[in-house]
Amino acid sequence: MPDLTEKQAKELAEVKAMVETKREKLGVKYDRYISRVVAVLRANNAAFETMTDEEIVELVRLVDVIGEESRGIMKKLGEYCMHCGWCCSQTNKIVVTKEDTERISRALKQKTEDLFIFDGQEWSMKKMRPCLWWNPKNGHCTIYNIRPQVCRLWPIAVNEIGQKMVHSVSQCSYAVMVLASKVIRYLQAPALK
Repeated sequence: MPDLTEKQAKELAEVKAMVETKREKLGVKYDRYISRVVAVLRANNAAFETMTDEEIVELVRLVDVIGEESRGIMKKLGEYCMHCGWCCSQTNKIVVTKEDTERISRALKQKTEDLFIFDGQEWSMKKMRPCLWWNPKNGHCTIYNIRPQVCRLWPIAVNEIGQKMVHSVSQCSYAVMVLASKVIRYLQAPALK
């Protein structure tokens, strides 16, 4: 690694601390996710042939937590969503906006409190695991056109400091491919050349 300025070294240390916090929080699930991304990168890009596994793992972890915008990448990689339903069937809590609750309740002609819970701070869906509107037979959403914002943004999440990042879910091919693409874009950035 080239010599870093004091400011760059401090920023790198902060990012590495974010990685460690995430690893502590998610444990082996995070390591599995990173391993899947590394496998995709190794299999599909010659740029990684000269890097050790440890170097690729560190790069993937750093790119994962820096919060780069992912929406454009997601649109290009939409075909990688396998409609497996992991996001609809395994998520413990789906937080929704007030606007989501109003739009969905109005469209379904049901009372908001029958579909959603407000805990004093945030709204969430009342029925989870699986989502009330997920069709396990075809993996599709039965309210797709009016689905909550969080579902529209999947696999994007917001971390503790408000940065957008990819959900660390190794079972979701879409999440794996979005992060792999972010790593490739990061390596191709003009500032790195």
